[in-house]
Amino acid sequence: MRHRSQNLFAIIQTIVSRSFVAGQTSSQAKEALEGRLAALARTHAMLADTAWVGASLKEIVAEEVTGFVHQVSVSGCDLVVNTPTAQNFALIVHELATNAVKYGALSSPEGRIRIDGSIEAVGGKGQFRFVWRELGGPLVIAPTRKGFGTEILSRLAKSFGEKVEAVYRPEGLTYELVVPLSVIGVRSAVAGDPT
Repeated sequence: MRHRSQNLFAIIQTIVSRSFVAGQTSSQAKEALEGRLAALARTHAMLADTAWVGASLKEIVAEEVTGFVHQVSVSGCDLVVNTPTAQNFALIVHELATNAVKYGALSSPEGRIRIDGSIEAVGGKGQFRFVWRELGGPLVIAPTRKGFGTEILSRLAKSFGEKVEAVYRPEGLTYELVVPLSVIGVRSAVAGDPT
């Protein structure tokens, strides 16, 4: 429990210190901080419900896109992932959803997001591929400023993933994250068995 608490406080400290960056108003920083902490809190509630065994990736995603169920489709995310992976995905999906609401597909009623997960065998080892695709929103332009959200989508993802890629096509953002199964401690959410 002490180790979990220390890890949680380290994550919170990083979120707090990095949410207040130059160029933002205090209300923008407060909004970003509250959103990130809320995403983390929702995931910790899921983890606590399972006695810290893991959390459903599908539920983590659903919590972050809850107001947009008619615009978002999710497949292949019926996995239970370990605590660090659940925390990381909560922050990553939160940033993707926040950006989609502000600038991307969820800023338009016609916009759609398709989230696909898949387990693959590569070189005799299993990996999980998570792909977030946006379509139908406004014309996409790659960000010129790299804030803490970009760090979450890049550096945090690289801390546990083998491949991280964000492609800003005019028709929509595509974000791909590939993570070894051995890192995320994946289990089927349906059967609860290791895969």
